[in-house]
Parts: sequence; structure tokens; C-alpha cells
Amino acid sequence: MISLLHSGKFWLKLMVFSCLGIFLLLAIDMAVLHYLFNAEEINKRANALVAESGRQVVFDPDISRSMFPRPTVTLHQVHIQNIATKTDDINIGNIKIGLGWQSLFGRLTIEKLQLMDTDINLVRDNQGHWNLVDLWQKSHKGQQLQINRLNLDNASFRIHDGLNLQQINQLNLRWQNLGSTSMLQLNGVLSGEDMQTTQCQLSAVYHPDAVMQWQDVKLDVKTSLPTLGDSNGQWHFDARWLPQQQLFQTSAVQWQWHSKRNQLHVTGNGQNWQVGWAKLFLPQLNGVATAQIGDNEINATLSASNTSWLQNHWSLPQFQIDSGWQSHLYQTALTLRGQLSWLDMHHWKIDNLSINSHQDTVDALPNSRFISDLSGTVQGDDAGNGQLNLQGQFDNQPINIALDYQADRHLGKISGNIHLVQLNLRPYLETTTDLLPADWQQLWPRWFRNNSVNTQLAIDSILTPTIQLNQFKTQLALDARTFTLNPISLQIYGGSSNGMLQVSNTNPLTWKVQQHANRVQMKSFLQDTFGLHNLDGKGDADIDFHGVGISRQQWLSSLSGQVHIQINQGVWNGIDINNILQNSDNQTTVAYNETSQTPFRFIRLAIPLNNGYTKNSRIELHADNFDIKGTGSVKWLQQQMDYNVLIATRRAKQQNLLPLRINGSFIRPAFTIDYQRLTAGLHTSQQKQDSLRQTLQQQWLWLNQGSSASSENYEPAHHP
Repeated sequence: MISLLHSGKFWLKLMVFSCLGIFLLLAIDMAVLHYLFNAEEINKRANALVAESGRQVVFDPDISRSMFPRPTVTLHQVHIQNIATKTDDINIGNIKIGLGWQSLFGRLTIEKLQLMDTDINLVRDNQGHWNLVDLWQKSHKGQQLQINRLNLDNASFRIHDGLNLQQINQLNLRWQNLGSTSMLQLNGVLSGEDMQTTQCQLSAVYHPDAVMQWQDVKLDVKTSLPTLGDSNGQWHFDARWLPQQQLFQTSAVQWQWHSKRNQLHVTGNGQNWQVGWAKLFLPQLNGVATAQIGDNEINATLSASNTSWLQNHWSLPQFQIDSGWQSHLYQTALTLRGQLSWLDMHHWKIDNLSINSHQDTVDALPNSRFISDLSGTVQGDDAGNGQLNLQGQFDNQPINIALDYQADRHLGKISGNIHLVQLNLRPYLETTTDLLPADWQQLWPRWFRNNSVNTQLAIDSILTPTIQLNQFKTQLALDARTFTLNPISLQIYGGSSNGMLQVSNTNPLTWKVQQHANRVQMKSFLQDTFGLHNLDGKGDADIDFHGVGISRQQWLSSLSGQVHIQINQGVWNGIDINNILQNSDNQTTVAYNETSQTPFRFIRLAIPLNNGYTKNSRIELHADNFDIKGTGSVKWLQQQMDYNVLIATRRAKQQNLLPLRINGSFIRPAFTIDYQRLTAGLHTSQQKQDSLRQTLQQQWLWLNQGSSASSENYEPAHHP
């Protein structure tokens, strides 16, 4: 044996026979491959399979073959064509068919079938039949071909179901036959008309003999939604296929949804869901949601019964959402209930809509507000138009709301009417800083970037911490830049008022007010509007001013415009000019006295404003036996005034003037006889004292002789 290994003839023979064996194996390989994968034979068999469907199979005759790791043939540019329409139902870039080695000795088994760059067109006709259903049914008739592994790489499905056109792109599928079970994995990108592009991933285990054939089904989706931003959802369930209904029916379903915007998280469950193409039936849907919007932590539960979606029509015979919102200041409860249905293919409606809300303080005394109990309907169409009609109570007062939304190409418009019997602003004004978000000026243009509001607003009674407004009516207009109430009409301070208010979202905020008050109680009007406390009576006021800022200090510092005031048959509180000189003698300062009054026939005030300061304000007063005229200035932020006036007494043809200065705070001004003006032109102190004494005595005499002999017929003129 050892000598044989050292023999050259042995090695020569071994090499020759080895080469012959290799050549023989190659020859057998080529023969077997050409026998198994003959292009003409494959074409013949493929067309026999689709002959009855009115289709033909065409592929490049230049096919590729390989023997290892398994007998494999590769077909290029495969087309399954509809003979009648001359269109391709299926296009496949390459098909690799790998046979199991046992196929050489028995039943044909495809170990691996790989389809690359496949385009499939699925179309459903008016009768609900899919164009490729015959091929699917034919593949299930007779003796089935065993496929151990199926790979679909970079496939595209174009699906037209008669209503919608949708596409599945970049689809990759892996199917593996494990004997008694099979494994399925797929992923792709779903897109279509009126839907956001969605990435989908699905995995499942197939048990053909089980009641629920599809087990451990996991569906993951990722998308970006206009209102929720980047979002993803997961569903986990077992299911079975119902061939008659063309539906999957699930057992118990566990699902969840997450959105980055507002940190939205929803988890829920369901039972016996039925899912098919373009149809859905959910006997019961339950979920629990959490979110964070600004400072508000939101918790909600949702439930729906017998929810269905068929032919683009949603139907929710009963749904309910119970939510709670909580910040560091307030906790809010909101409940929505209703019934959703589609009236036709383009119009939907929610009947028996119920809205209940309530807000109260946290860790503080109760301060209930936003208390609503509303019912009604809301309806719309697939173009985005809608109508809302609600009746009920808001803050325990009757309210009617009728709004219409018209979706324009560039701008949505809200119009309609709102009528409320009474609105109590006191609970809302106690913490005005938290009524709106801290960044509301930045949110304003974002909220109304593509929307505008123009509605009629009527409130029978408005209660504020200081006054009550009645029969308030206005036209409310709101867009991304301005908030306008124009015109405004209301009853206030025992009279009436009309005007307008406009607020512009600039930096800083700018606003404009115009108001004409007619026959109002001027004491309350002046006190609430300007902080003036000492004039009383009925009268008129014309206001036209503008300013900037949000805080009281900002807008008082910027206040500009004009104010005209006329009060008829009133009194001036704090001073009695008729008796100002009774005990004055040489005294030039008269103390403010809350019990003193000066009656007058009318008083007129013309007040110009420029950046919170008034110069050359004119005052004119007419009483029974004297007149007052003068000018002055006002510092509105400091609530300070400084007026110089002349008191003119009237007796026959004689007239004597007494100069008076009114200055100090709005609440308790000081009254001082202007000594410098009274003694102008006199040189010695004795002359000045004599002049002051004579003037005071003469004024006192004339002022106390009454109006019967001294007053002229003087009718108060109306405010210009």
C-alpha cells in the first residue's frame, strides 16, 4: 500500500478519473438543468396555468441556471398580461425558482421562490370582484405545489377598489414553511388619496389546523399626522380568515398609539374585530389616553360600540369620551357623547351630541366656571365644510349656538350666531393671567393662520366685578392678526352705548376703542372708565382713543386720542362753590369735603390724550348763578390733575372773576384760590390783602343772592 502511494502511475490514474468524474457531474448538471428548466417548457407550463383567465405569460428567453446550493433557474422580465386589454397585471423584474434536491427523485418541491422588483395592479370592478382573484383561486385548486420559502423583495402594489387609489411600495415579504406552522414577516410603505404615508410592519405565525389560524399577529405602523405629528401604533391579536365574508376575525385585541406632539399615549383593547379591505367592524372599542398640553396633564377614557367602516363610510352608533385636564391652578372635566353616521358618500353627521364640562380650582377655594350642559348636532362633508348647532346651558344660563364652517382653498371661514342669556365674568377675571396660555400671542397667528371668524354675538346680561352690561350685541371678527367687535351696542349705567373695539396682535399689542355713551349715569361711568370720582349726573360721552400693551401701566402710558364729556343737571362732589367764601376771609385753600356739593346745569370736558398725558384740556361749567371756564392737564398713569379755572359770577351787567386751581389726585383733589392771578398788578402786601378781602366779600355777597335775580336764561347745549 505504501509502495502504491509512492507510485506515479497511481496518482496519474487518480487525477484522470477525478477529472472525468467532474466533467461527468458537470455534464449531468447541465443535462438536468436543461431538462428541468427548459425555457420553452417553462413558458408552456406557465401559459397553461393562466390560459383560462385570458392572460399570457411572457419572459426573456435568456434564462439563468445554477446547480448549487440547489437547482435554481432565474427568469428575467416576467410579464403576466391581460390579452383583451393588452395591459400588464403583474410585472416581475426577476424570479428565482430554487428546487429542493428531493424534486429530482419525487414530488416537485420549491425550496425557495424569490420575486424581485415586482409591480402588481389590483383592481375591483363594480360587482366587487378583483381582477386577480381567478389566479388566486386557481392556485388553490387541485394538487398544491409545496413552497417552503417565499421572498418578495421591493414589490409595489397599486390597488384601486372602485373608490380609492392606494399604493403599497417597498414591500418586502418573507414566508417560511416550518411543517405544521408557517412564519410570515412583511414591511412596506402605504400611501393613497386623502391619507398620510404610513410605514407598516407585520409578523404572524400561521397554524392551518387551528381555529384561529393566524396567531401572534403583530402590526406596527409609523406615520406623521397633521394634528398629532410623528406617531406610531401597535396591534397584537390572533385571527382567522372568513372566506365567505372576505374578512379577518380577531379574538382579543390589544392596541396602543403614541404621538410625540403633546406626548399622547393611548392603550386599549377590543374583541371580535372584523377587518377586510376597505371595511371594518369593531363590536367594542375601549381605550385610555394620557397627554401633556402646556401645563395641563390630560387623562381620558374612550369607548365606542359597533363601530364600522364600509365604502369610506364611518358609523359609530354610540361613542363617549370622558377626559380630565389638570394644571397647577385648575382641574377640568369634559365629556363628549354622540352618534356618528354618514348620510351619503360625502356627508356625515353626529346626532345626539352631548357636551358636558366643568372647571374648578386646585388647592384653593372653589371657583367653578366653564360649566356646560349642551346638546345638539354637528355635520359636515369630505370637503371640510361643517355646521354646529347646540342648545343648553353655559355657566347655568341658557345658550344657543349656531355656527357654520366653510372650507376655502386658502382660508376657512366660521360664521353664525351665539346667544347667551347671562355671562358672569367674575370667575374668569379673578385670575386673568391663566385664562389664556402664557404664549397666547405666539399661538394666536398659528391657531388662525388658515381660519377666520365672523359671528353675531348677543348676551342679555354681562356681570363684571364692578358693573353690569345689558343687551350686549356685536359682530365678532377674528383672524390671524386682529380681534374686532364692531359694532357694539349695549345698555350700561342706566343709558345706552355703541362703538367698537379692535385689538391687533403686534408686539407690543395695539388696540383701539370708539364709544358713544348716551344718557348714562356719569359718576359710575367716569369712575370705572377714567378713575374720576367727583362728577355726578346724567350725560353723554364720546371716546376715541388707542394704545399699546397688555397691562394697565402699559396702556395708560400709551393712551392717545380724544374724549368729550357732557353732564346735565348734575353735581360736583367735594366742594360747594356757592359757599366757598363764607368763612374764607384771607384763606386761599379750600379743603376737600366729601359732603359738599356744587349743583350745575351742565359741565363739558374736552380731553385730548397723547401717550398717557393730557395738555390743554378744556372745562366749562354753567350753574344757576356762576360759570366756570378753564384749562388743565392730566397725568393718567399717576391719576393726577391740574386745572386752572375762572369762576365768573353774574349780576345784572356786572361780572367778577375768581381764579381757582384744582389739582391733586382724582379721588381727593385740592381747591386753591389763585392768589397770584387775583393780586396781579398790586405792589404792596397790604394792597394784595385788601384786594383779596374785598374780592372774597363781594363774591360771597353775589354768590348768595340766589339765581332768581342774577341768572340768565341759559339752556344747556348738547355735546357736540
